[in-house]
Amino acid sequence: MRVATLGPAGTDAHAEATRLFPEVVLADSFADAVAYGEEHGTYALVAAGFIERGGTEVVDSWVDLHFRAYGRMSLAAVWERQTKDMCIATNAQRSRTLEGVRRIAIHPATAFFARKYTPQAEIHYVNAKPIAVDQANEGVVDACVGSLDVVSKAPNLLVHEIFKPTMVWCLYEPLTEPLGTGAAPCPASSDREPTPSHLVAP
Repeated sequence: MRVATLGPAGTDAHAEATRLFPEVVLADSFADAVAYGEEHGTYALVAAGFIERGGTEVVDSWVDLHFRAYGRMSLAAVWERQTKDMCIATNAQRSRTLEGVRRIAIHPATAFFARKYTPQAEIHYVNAKPIAVDQANEGVVDACVGSLDVVSKAPNLLVHEIFKPTMVWCLYEPLTEPLGTGAAPCPASSDREPTPSHLVAP
């Protein structure tokens, strides 16, 4: 009962994986998590609709990852769940107000919140919210969107707005046989929570 998902420690993916599985492997990207699942015969937990950027360019997305995995990994379950508390925070030495933010670090999936609270700010994309928190805390940027529990441990950050959206999660499992040899993909669950046959009960 092992699952691979996006790290580092402190991501929403890490929290959701830990809630459901006794053993969690943290990867540098969702693509790496799916590759680990395929190679090691384990589950992979992916956020639906994730976007990965290199600078301003989109370099990967959930739909591309889903199609790349076709024939090797199947979608075992899909569900919606609230994230951890998120917040927008500023580096207190660089800006004590949201209006003063000139550059903000975010995971691409949280761009809505950056545009809502700091529409004037230049966006700097990173691959996970804890990385955004680190960059804001170190003064690389003026602000970040991060998980409240992670932000609260950063001594230089000042919390301004707190919110708790939902996330849709996709659980993948490796196919025992590649498609085309008689195997068929497992149908996705219509429930909001994974089926008990797949997971340890929370």
